[in-house]
Amino acid sequence: MDDAPTRTRCHWLRDEDGLEILIQMCCGAAIGGPAECTCNVPESRIEAAERGRAEAEAHVLRLMDERDRRLHEQAGIWGRNKRLRQRIEELETLLAGTTS
Repeated sequence: MDDAPTRTRCHWLRDEDGLEILIQMCCGAAIGGPAECTCNVPESRIEAAERGRAEAEAHVLRLMDERDRRLHEQAGIWGRNKRLRQRIEELETLLAGTTS
């Protein structure tokens, strides 16, 4: 006699090697896979990890875009500062020439 409970919802079967298999009990999962499951089975650990990786990658890309924007802005400020320093030197030279 089998003591295992009879399941009526989709569920994940995991072995000791980390392999995950969706045991499909609804038509949605049978036709469309885990994403279409109508039993609201939680995502597999692999899917959760992949989603987390994708979210982290998107965050890194946003940070890289922000970094690039700020570096471009900083380069503009440095260029303006360089022109201002050159203009100050020119004015100091002119001032020194007029006081001599």
